[in-house]
Amino acid sequence: MEGATTARPPAALVPASPALAHAAPPPLRPGNVSARMLLHMMTEQELGGLVVATHDELSAGLAMERGMISRAMPHLVAARLVTVVRRGRFQLHRMIAAFNDPRKQQRAVKALPRDMRLDVGDFEDEYERRFQFHLDEKARKAEARAKGNVAPINKPTRLKRVH
Repeated sequence: MEGATTARPPAALVPASPALAHAAPPPLRPGNVSARMLLHMMTEQELGGLVVATHDELSAGLAMERGMISRAMPHLVAARLVTVVRRGRFQLHRMIAAFNDPRKQQRAVKALPRDMRLDVGDFEDEYERRFQFHLDEKARKAEARAKGNVAPINKPTRLKRVH
């Protein structure tokens, strides 16, 4: 068609890093919960990529249910874009984290082992493998709970008596 223009995604949906654009598996495509959550976390991060927010705070900031946040987080973790440090603390991958000096980001990215970079290897296959592992582990734990398989503590303790 003559004179037709190519539609461009809104600026908010364009990945902030070329590595992210190169390595966006289907669950992180713009428009879905994982992508929205990642972009929101990128706006809430401290320098270096630390995000201090509970699932409730993330859900309030995104105007969605907390359960949606809980279901989307494993996708970001499997994609290695987010690491759960502990409850209420998340670390963004160094390649997409904010730094106040480009040299600091370059040093942080350079310090990454090659297999941790987002622009090396087959990102999508690795994502699929890690997410499947998450699902398998979740199913295994659910099955153990359903069977009541809790490891019994039947060994006597070897504590010494204190007189």
